[in-house]
Amino acid sequence: MRTTVTLLTALLLAPLAALHAADAPAPSDLKPGTRMILKFPELPQTLYAMQSGQEAVTQAYLALPENYSPERKFPLFVFLYGGHGGPGAGPGRGHQIMENKDCIFANLPLFKAEIDPTGPFKGLLITTEQDGETICRAYTAMLKKVYATIPNIDTAHNIIGGMSNGGHSIVAMFEQGDAYLMSTFQNLVLIEGGWYSIKTFARYKGKGILYLHGDYAGQNDWLGKKMREDLPKAVKKLEDAIAAHQLNATGLVMKDTGHDMPTKFDADVKAWVLKQLAQ
Repeated sequence: MRTTVTLLTALLLAPLAALHAADAPAPSDLKPGTRMILKFPELPQTLYAMQSGQEAVTQAYLALPENYSPERKFPLFVFLYGGHGGPGAGPGRGHQIMENKDCIFANLPLFKAEIDPTGPFKGLLITTEQDGETICRAYTAMLKKVYATIPNIDTAHNIIGGMSNGGHSIVAMFEQGDAYLMSTFQNLVLIEGGWYSIKTFARYKGKGILYLHGDYAGQNDWLGKKMREDLPKAVKKLEDAIAAHQLNATGLVMKDTGHDMPTKFDADVKAWVLKQLAQ
Protein backbone atom coordinates (compact mmCIF):
# COMPACT_ATOMS: atom_id res chain seq x y z
CA MET A 1 0.00 0.00 0.00
CA ARG A 2 1.21 3.46 -0.74
CA THR A 3 2.20 5.14 2.49
CA THR A 4 0.50 8.48 3.07
CA VAL A 5 1.01 11.41 5.39
CA THR A 6 -0.55 14.81 5.75
CA LEU A 7 1.76 17.80 5.49
CA LEU A 8 -0.36 19.95 7.78
CA THR A 9 -1.58 18.84 11.19
CA ALA A 10 -3.94 20.44 13.65
CA LEU A 11 -2.21 21.09 16.96
CA LEU A 12 -4.00 21.25 20.28
CA LEU A 13 -2.60 24.40 21.81
CA ALA A 14 -3.33 25.07 25.44
CA PRO A 15 -2.61 28.12 27.61
CA LEU A 16 0.71 27.60 29.34
CA ALA A 17 0.31 27.78 33.08
CA ALA A 18 3.37 25.60 33.15
CA LEU A 19 6.29 24.75 35.34
CA HIS A 20 9.48 25.04 33.27
CA ALA A 21 11.34 22.03 34.57
CA ALA A 22 15.05 22.26 33.92
CA ASP A 23 15.41 20.01 36.95
CA ALA A 24 12.94 17.65 38.55
CA PRO A 25 10.30 19.67 40.43
CA ALA A 26 9.72 19.15 44.11
CA PRO A 27 6.91 16.70 44.90
CA SER A 28 4.88 19.63 46.24
CA ASP A 29 4.92 21.15 42.72
CA LEU A 30 3.16 18.12 41.25
CA LYS A 31 -0.51 18.97 41.63
CA PRO A 32 -3.69 18.23 39.65
CA GLY A 33 -3.57 20.13 36.37
CA THR A 34 0.14 21.02 36.59
CA ARG A 35 1.74 21.55 33.20
CA MET A 36 5.43 21.66 32.47
CA ILE A 37 7.88 21.94 29.61
CA LEU A 38 11.03 19.84 29.56
CA LYS A 39 13.92 21.16 27.46
CA PHE A 40 16.44 18.99 25.60
CA PRO A 41 19.26 21.18 24.24
CA GLU A 42 21.39 18.07 23.68
CA LEU A 43 18.91 16.58 21.17
CA PRO A 44 18.77 17.31 17.44
CA GLN A 45 16.25 19.65 15.88
CA THR A 46 12.74 18.29 15.56
CA LEU A 47 11.11 17.57 12.22
CA TYR A 48 8.98 20.66 12.80
CA ALA A 49 12.07 22.86 13.21
CA MET A 50 13.77 21.27 10.21
CA GLN A 51 10.74 21.78 7.99
CA SER A 52 9.80 25.27 9.18
CA GLY A 53 13.32 26.66 9.56
CA GLN A 54 12.34 27.91 13.03
CA GLU A 55 15.19 26.62 15.16
CA ALA A 56 14.39 26.17 18.81
CA VAL A 57 15.49 24.04 21.74
CA THR A 58 13.77 20.66 21.47
CA GLN A 59 11.08 20.27 24.09
CA ALA A 60 8.35 18.01 25.47
CA TYR A 61 5.12 19.16 27.08
CA LEU A 62 3.67 17.33 30.10
CA ALA A 63 0.29 17.72 31.79
CA LEU A 64 -0.93 16.09 34.98
CA PRO A 65 -4.63 15.10 34.97
CA GLU A 66 -7.26 16.87 36.99
CA ASN A 67 -7.60 13.78 39.22
CA TYR A 68 -3.84 13.50 39.80
CA SER A 69 -2.63 12.41 43.21
CA PRO A 70 0.92 11.67 44.38
CA GLU A 71 -0.54 8.84 46.43
CA ARG A 72 -1.12 6.55 43.44
CA LYS A 73 0.37 5.77 40.04
CA PHE A 74 -0.88 7.04 36.69
CA PRO A 75 0.02 5.68 33.25
CA LEU A 76 1.79 7.89 30.76
CA PHE A 77 -0.18 8.71 27.60
CA VAL A 78 2.22 9.97 24.94
CA PHE A 79 0.79 11.34 21.72
CA LEU A 80 2.68 12.01 18.49
CA TYR A 81 1.01 14.24 15.91
CA GLY A 82 1.18 13.70 12.17
CA GLY A 83 2.82 15.79 9.47
CA HIS A 84 5.79 17.65 10.91
CA GLY A 85 4.58 16.83 14.42
CA GLY A 86 4.54 20.37 15.78
CA PRO A 87 6.94 21.90 18.31
CA GLY A 88 5.80 19.92 21.36
CA ALA A 89 3.30 22.56 22.49
CA GLY A 90 0.12 21.80 24.41
CA PRO A 91 -0.81 18.65 26.33
CA GLY A 92 -1.54 16.53 23.23
CA ARG A 93 -4.48 14.65 21.78
CA GLY A 94 -4.35 12.07 24.56
CA HIS A 95 -5.36 14.82 26.98
CA GLN A 96 -8.45 15.48 24.86
CA ILE A 97 -9.29 11.81 24.35
CA MET A 98 -9.18 11.04 28.08
CA GLU A 99 -10.88 14.32 29.03
CA ASN A 100 -7.96 15.29 31.26
CA LYS A 101 -8.33 12.31 33.58
CA ASP A 102 -6.59 9.09 34.57
CA CYS A 103 -3.28 9.55 32.71
CA ILE A 104 -0.19 11.73 32.69
CA PHE A 105 -0.17 13.32 29.25
CA ALA A 106 2.89 13.98 27.10
CA ASN A 107 3.17 15.68 23.72
CA LEU A 108 6.48 14.73 22.10
CA PRO A 109 7.73 16.14 18.79
CA LEU A 110 8.77 14.07 15.78
CA PHE A 111 12.31 13.39 14.62
CA LYS A 112 13.83 12.56 11.27
CA ALA A 113 17.46 11.94 10.29
CA GLU A 114 17.30 14.40 7.40
CA ILE A 115 14.85 15.92 4.94
CA ASP A 116 15.42 15.01 1.31
CA PRO A 117 13.20 17.35 -0.72
CA THR A 118 13.19 14.84 -3.56
CA GLY A 119 11.72 12.11 -1.33
CA PRO A 120 8.05 11.21 -0.76
CA PHE A 121 5.98 14.13 0.48
CA LYS A 122 8.88 16.53 0.04
CA GLY A 123 11.04 14.43 2.32
CA LEU A 124 8.76 14.60 5.38
CA LEU A 125 7.74 10.94 5.38
CA ILE A 126 9.12 9.08 8.42
CA THR A 127 10.37 5.54 7.80
CA THR A 128 11.85 2.88 10.04
CA GLU A 129 14.83 2.31 7.78
CA GLN A 130 15.91 5.94 7.47
CA ASP A 131 14.82 7.38 10.79
CA GLY A 132 14.54 4.57 13.34
CA GLU A 133 17.92 5.17 14.98
CA THR A 134 17.33 8.93 15.32
CA ILE A 135 13.85 8.38 16.73
CA CYS A 136 14.96 5.78 19.28
CA ARG A 137 17.85 7.90 20.53
CA ALA A 138 15.66 11.00 20.95
CA TYR A 139 12.74 9.28 22.66
CA THR A 140 15.01 7.35 25.02
CA ALA A 141 16.46 10.65 26.28
CA MET A 142 13.04 12.28 26.53
CA LEU A 143 11.36 9.42 28.34
CA LYS A 144 14.17 9.07 30.87
CA LYS A 145 13.80 12.74 31.75
CA VAL A 146 10.01 12.36 32.01
CA TYR A 147 10.54 9.52 34.49
CA ALA A 148 13.07 11.58 36.44
CA THR A 149 10.52 14.40 36.63
CA ILE A 150 7.40 12.44 37.59
CA PRO A 151 8.01 9.58 40.04
CA ASN A 152 4.60 7.88 40.08
CA ILE A 153 4.21 6.60 36.51
CA ASP A 154 2.35 3.31 36.05
CA THR A 155 4.63 1.79 33.41
CA ALA A 156 2.61 -1.41 33.21
CA HIS A 157 -0.24 0.51 31.55
CA ASN A 158 1.57 3.20 29.52
CA ILE A 159 0.05 4.22 26.18
CA ILE A 160 1.62 5.75 23.10
CA GLY A 161 -0.58 6.97 20.26
CA GLY A 162 0.21 8.60 16.97
CA MET A 163 -1.51 9.98 13.90
CA SER A 164 -0.01 9.40 10.45
CA ASN A 165 3.71 10.29 10.74
CA GLY A 166 3.28 9.85 14.49
CA GLY A 167 2.11 6.29 13.89
CA HIS A 168 5.09 5.70 11.61
CA SER A 169 7.35 6.94 14.43
CA ILE A 170 5.84 4.50 16.93
CA VAL A 171 6.42 1.57 14.60
CA ALA A 172 9.97 2.75 13.87
CA MET A 173 10.57 2.80 17.63
CA PHE A 174 9.17 -0.70 18.10
CA GLU A 175 10.98 -2.13 15.11
CA GLN A 176 14.40 -0.83 16.21
CA GLY A 177 14.07 0.04 19.88
CA ASP A 178 16.04 -1.58 22.68
CA ALA A 179 14.67 -3.28 25.79
CA TYR A 180 14.12 0.07 27.53
CA LEU A 181 11.84 1.44 24.83
CA MET A 182 10.08 -1.87 24.29
CA SER A 183 9.23 -2.17 27.99
CA THR A 184 8.11 1.44 28.45
CA PHE A 185 4.87 1.15 26.45
CA GLN A 186 2.31 -1.61 26.80
CA ASN A 187 -0.43 -0.10 24.62
CA LEU A 188 -0.25 1.38 21.12
CA VAL A 189 -2.81 3.50 19.27
CA LEU A 190 -1.94 3.71 15.56
CA ILE A 191 -4.11 6.16 13.65
CA GLU A 192 -3.90 6.31 9.85
CA GLY A 193 -0.25 5.32 9.93
CA GLY A 194 2.26 2.81 11.18
CA TRP A 195 0.08 -0.28 11.36
CA TYR A 196 0.63 -1.17 7.73
CA SER A 197 4.42 -0.78 8.16
CA ILE A 198 4.86 -3.41 10.88
CA LYS A 199 7.40 -6.05 9.88
CA THR A 200 8.71 -7.69 13.05
CA PHE A 201 5.40 -8.80 14.53
CA ALA A 202 7.02 -10.77 17.36
CA ARG A 203 8.09 -7.45 18.91
CA TYR A 204 4.44 -6.56 19.52
CA LYS A 205 3.59 -9.76 21.39
CA GLY A 206 1.88 -9.00 24.69
CA LYS A 207 1.11 -5.39 23.75
CA GLY A 208 -2.37 -3.97 23.33
CA ILE A 209 -2.83 -2.48 19.86
CA LEU A 210 -5.65 -0.31 18.55
CA TYR A 211 -5.35 0.55 14.86
CA LEU A 212 -7.66 3.01 13.17
CA HIS A 213 -8.18 3.95 9.55
CA GLY A 214 -10.75 5.87 7.57
CA ASP A 215 -12.94 4.24 4.95
CA TYR A 216 -12.27 7.18 2.59
CA ALA A 217 -15.95 7.23 1.59
CA GLY A 218 -16.63 10.28 -0.54
CA GLN A 219 -12.92 11.08 -0.82
CA ASN A 220 -12.60 11.36 -4.57
CA ASP A 221 -9.14 12.87 -4.92
CA TRP A 222 -6.19 10.66 -5.89
CA LEU A 223 -5.54 9.77 -2.26
CA GLY A 224 -9.11 8.67 -1.58
CA LYS A 225 -9.26 6.52 -4.68
CA LYS A 226 -5.88 4.95 -3.98
CA MET A 227 -6.71 4.21 -0.35
CA ARG A 228 -10.07 2.62 -1.20
CA GLU A 229 -8.20 0.40 -3.63
CA ASP A 230 -5.36 -0.55 -1.28
CA LEU A 231 -7.03 -0.70 2.14
CA PRO A 232 -8.71 -4.13 1.83
CA LYS A 233 -5.39 -5.78 0.95
CA ALA A 234 -3.50 -3.98 3.72
CA VAL A 235 -6.13 -4.79 6.36
CA LYS A 236 -6.28 -8.44 5.30
CA LYS A 237 -2.48 -8.70 5.49
CA LEU A 238 -2.48 -7.21 9.01
CA GLU A 239 -5.37 -9.40 10.18
CA ASP A 240 -3.58 -12.52 8.95
CA ALA A 241 -0.41 -11.48 10.80
CA ILE A 242 -2.38 -10.73 13.98
CA ALA A 243 -3.89 -14.21 13.88
CA ALA A 244 -0.59 -15.91 13.05
CA HIS A 245 1.30 -14.16 15.86
CA GLN A 246 -1.64 -14.16 18.30
CA LEU A 247 -1.46 -10.42 18.87
CA ASN A 248 -3.87 -8.48 21.06
CA ALA A 249 -4.99 -6.07 18.34
CA THR A 250 -8.29 -4.34 17.63
CA GLY A 251 -9.21 -2.52 14.43
CA LEU A 252 -11.58 0.44 14.11
CA VAL A 253 -12.86 1.73 10.79
CA MET A 254 -13.63 5.45 10.96
CA LYS A 255 -16.72 5.84 8.80
CA ASP A 256 -16.96 8.71 6.31
CA THR A 257 -13.40 9.71 7.12
CA GLY A 258 -10.23 10.18 5.09
CA HIS A 259 -6.72 10.78 6.42
CA ASP A 260 -7.87 12.20 9.74
CA MET A 261 -9.34 11.30 13.11
CA PRO A 262 -12.39 13.48 13.79
CA THR A 263 -13.14 14.12 17.44
CA LYS A 264 -16.29 11.97 17.24
CA PHE A 265 -13.98 8.94 17.46
CA ASP A 266 -12.32 10.10 20.69
CA ALA A 267 -14.91 8.21 22.73
CA ASP A 268 -14.06 4.94 20.98
CA VAL A 269 -10.36 5.38 21.71
CA LYS A 270 -11.07 6.37 25.31
CA ALA A 271 -13.21 3.25 25.83
CA TRP A 272 -10.40 1.06 24.49
CA VAL A 273 -7.82 2.78 26.70
CA LEU A 274 -9.97 2.39 29.81
CA LYS A 275 -10.36 -1.30 29.02
CA GLN A 276 -6.58 -1.66 28.80
CA LEU A 277 -6.08 0.26 32.05
CA ALA A 278 -8.47 -2.09 33.84
CA GLN A 279 -6.37 -5.15 33.01
